[in-house]
Amino acid sequence: MASGAPLSGNEQEFQRERSVQPEQGRLRQQDRPPERGVQMAIVDYRTSDFSRPEVIARYAQADIVVVESSYLWSLRQNAGAVAALKSLNPDLRVLGYINAHESWLNWGEQSPDHPHNPYGYDWFHRTRPYWAWTTTGDTMMTWPGKVMLNVLYPECRAEMIDILVKYQDQTLNRLDGVFWDHFNDPLWISPRVTNVIGTVDLDQDGVGYPADASEQAAYRRSQAELVNELRAALGDRFIQIFNGGRALRDSAFAALGDGMMYENFPFVGFWGGAEVSQSLDETNPHNLFAARRWPRHANGGPWLILSNKHSLTIDPSQDDAIGSSHLSPTEYPMANFSRVVALLTDCTVSYHTDGLTTFGWPEVELALGRSLGPARRDGSVYTRIFEHGRVTLTLVPPRGWLQMSFEIVQNGRVIQAFAYPDHQP
Repeated sequence: MASGAPLSGNEQEFQRERSVQPEQGRLRQQDRPPERGVQMAIVDYRTSDFSRPEVIARYAQADIVVVESSYLWSLRQNAGAVAALKSLNPDLRVLGYINAHESWLNWGEQSPDHPHNPYGYDWFHRTRPYWAWTTTGDTMMTWPGKVMLNVLYPECRAEMIDILVKYQDQTLNRLDGVFWDHFNDPLWISPRVTNVIGTVDLDQDGVGYPADASEQAAYRRSQAELVNELRAALGDRFIQIFNGGRALRDSAFAALGDGMMYENFPFVGFWGGAEVSQSLDETNPHNLFAARRWPRHANGGPWLILSNKHSLTIDPSQDDAIGSSHLSPTEYPMANFSRVVALLTDCTVSYHTDGLTTFGWPEVELALGRSLGPARRDGSVYTRIFEHGRVTLTLVPPRGWLQMSFEIVQNGRVIQAFAYPDHQP
């Protein structure tokens, strides 16, 4: 895969502007916080300004960070952001969000002489010849404002990869890897797409994808080919994490990458009720203990990110099991429950803010240290012992989103617990 042109004068200027390290220097190993017992991810599709030291410090807390690639590869104020993050946390992995088969239409609405998002501008125009069409010849959209790319064409995948190589090698930040969104099987189209006529027809044989088995197989092959082709271009150490349902159930596909995200955990990846129980039940072939063995064990991974941006609201005044009309409604981040599951399964957890895929961090920090062995199950109770404490998860009959209670003991005291109906933060 050929690399692009040398750095322009403007790009060289951007590099010089951000070559100065932030005021806070590298943390010595002995000064870093005690091990949490769980890996932390920050998955943020919206934050765009990494020019301030306090922002760098917030994101450098994590073990892995996922940010929209255009923010790191195109925005002038973010030049050198990855180096600044790693000056505080040398072990941090920084990944760029990539659409696996899409292009934003507004990326084409830029001045060709001075695009404000050069990466997005290149992506739009170089993949423009490979837009996907429907059985009626309409342009296929996967999301409002997002056109679908026909990755069945090797030429389309080659253009995508060449763009990634160009911006990885020559612009504002060098990433540790990419976070591929929308690796699904079957192909997923947002229900918000309502103005497309016909059904997607990638092989243009007049038979829509939902009824075309050979097209479905070709689409699955194209996903694997895209991953392998990027690895050939950027090397074995370049991380690839998958978002979407395929890797959560297809161990062979998951093995091509370094991890996957369980978006809206436990309700993506485990369906049909008692989802937390399914995720831990080792008789379920897709349980988290098994799934963690599927991806590549390199580059700090495998990275199985349990993400949920929502909160669970309990209103005691409306609950007969509590019957306390004087108590106020309480919200619990669903990520608190995900973190307990992650502690048991050696997965990674991501918090969010305001119900959006933005930066989030737990209110209760952990310093449990290393685990002293795997999780143990006794009926409906899972327990795991750590250097400085213990985590206990108890499965309960599903009540809406509520499927578990838990207790985290650290240094001899309970620092976080949830037991329904006698619950506490």
